[in-house]
Amino acid sequence: MKFLIFIVGILIFIGIIGLIRSLTGNKHVKNQTVKQGDDDTTQFPFIDVTLEEIRHAVRKFSDQLPKGVYRTILVRDDHSIDHKHIAPILGGTPSRNVYMSKETYDLFEESEKHIPPVMDLVQKAVDQYVKEHKEYPMLKFDSERRVNYYQLLEHHYLKEIPDIQFYITKLDGLITHVKPESGSSS
Repeated sequence: MKFLIFIVGILIFIGIIGLIRSLTGNKHVKNQTVKQGDDDTTQFPFIDVTLEEIRHAVRKFSDQLPKGVYRTILVRDDHSIDHKHIAPILGGTPSRNVYMSKETYDLFEESEKHIPPVMDLVQKAVDQYVKEHKEYPMLKFDSERRVNYYQLLEHHYLKEIPDIQFYITKLDGLITHVKPESGSSS
């Protein structure tokens, strides 16, 4: 008899859970608890978002930061973005990881997560080279504006040549992994 009551109790419990889910319309949505303040914890559903939507949320988040605080606070040690800060802006927690360079703020998909650490290393080397030599580490007539790793190695800004080719943009000497189109290097 106790076993039968136990089974009926479980069935009622499952029925109540199903009723609650059907009333809220969240049948297959998982939630993540995100702590926003000292006492405030908010449930955000996992959502599918584009890289562009995440980029917009990161910019909006950084616009709200106090002076002297940078968006790098979003970036974990493995260069993945800590979603808890952008979940309130997106209205949910991204269902996939996105990675960010701490030096250039470029965003990367999971398949490119190896790029940000290398990019940060090369960007720091380029910045140091420019600071000391007052020119970019690239060949003067290179229309693609490739980072010249040999100059960085020669002056001990890098220990080894990276497997990824980076290019110097015309935007404050930031680097990119995207090869410029022939004739343009923005």
